[in-house]
Amino acid sequence: MATRSQLELNEAAEAAEPAGGAPRRRGLRIALLLAGLPAFLLLFWSVGWPAVASNLARIGGWFAVLVLFYAAPQVAFALGWWVVFEPGPRRPKFGRLFTVYLAGDAFNYLAPGGVAGEPVKVRMLPGTAGSGAAVASLTIHKHADLVSQWLFVAAGVAVAFWRFPLPLAARLAALAGVAGLGLLLVLLSWALNRGTYSPVLRRLSRWKFLADRLDRFHKPARHVDDRIRAFYRRHPSRYAAAAGWCLLGWCGGLFETYIVLRLLSPGAGWDVAFAVEALAMALNNMFLFIPGRIGTAEGVRVGVFLLLGLGAGPGAAYSLARRGRELVWTIPGLAAFFHWQAGELQPAPAREQG
Repeated sequence: MATRSQLELNEAAEAAEPAGGAPRRRGLRIALLLAGLPAFLLLFWSVGWPAVASNLARIGGWFAVLVLFYAAPQVAFALGWWVVFEPGPRRPKFGRLFTVYLAGDAFNYLAPGGVAGEPVKVRMLPGTAGSGAAVASLTIHKHADLVSQWLFVAAGVAVAFWRFPLPLAARLAALAGVAGLGLLLVLLSWALNRGTYSPVLRRLSRWKFLADRLDRFHKPARHVDDRIRAFYRRHPSRYAAAAGWCLLGWCGGLFETYIVLRLLSPGAGWDVAFAVEALAMALNNMFLFIPGRIGTAEGVRVGVFLLLGLGAGPGAAYSLARRGRELVWTIPGLAAFFHWQAGELQPAPAREQG
């Protein structure tokens, strides 16, 4: 079972949630998913299946290579998290941390917002690290990941502007995506400096019906905030290493795009691949509220291909290959989560005997 401190950290959000909030959220997610499915089908109907199928045939068996290759970016992202932990006996073993990362990544992919997997990671992480260290490490890793993503997207959009005569509307949309990601980064950096969790709890505690329920979470929240601030003061090199590993992870998507482009448009080089990856990322970040970005991710990627003169058929095939690879990589994460959950649900004596 989860330790008491782990349960307390997860119960804080539940205690602050109004009654009926979870069912409403689930209903909204289902509605957004159902709204995205018609867009997904309409897109491929308008492109035409023969054009999509002929381009998918060019990818062929390379799809398996793309799936296997993506293990490298996943390892890089997990290493970005692992280096944040203090070296020593309380640092989780990387193999275990990697499975926890995959589980959280699967939930982040399937649920809107890109943060649903973080509570999953906290609950699954071995007790040796401690829940406070787990929450602090995840927060720092998220910040390092966001820094590296913004650098990657900003550089790629700059390449796209330099190499391609994009329409003004497309340039403004891409700039809005980069600016929005940058604003999020500034806000997160400001929050980390002043305290991330304790100020939120203090504001929520102003509501009388929440004050008593949240009282026991104030001390753990202050401890986590202090731990985060101390990390930035004492370990700038480890933070830089985390951001570096995450940047390598984002570059994995660039390499994947380059391989697919070489199959679909042999004349395309690294500049085209960088433009495709960065523009799609900048525009797709506007649709994080859609579960899995179903329909919107495909529409954005086809649109980017058209803007760069690569054609709708190759764009649709690329988006399907990318979607397929993403879905395949949710399988080991979900398997790791359900395996852990099955162990949590066993009676304590049975686990000890096993």
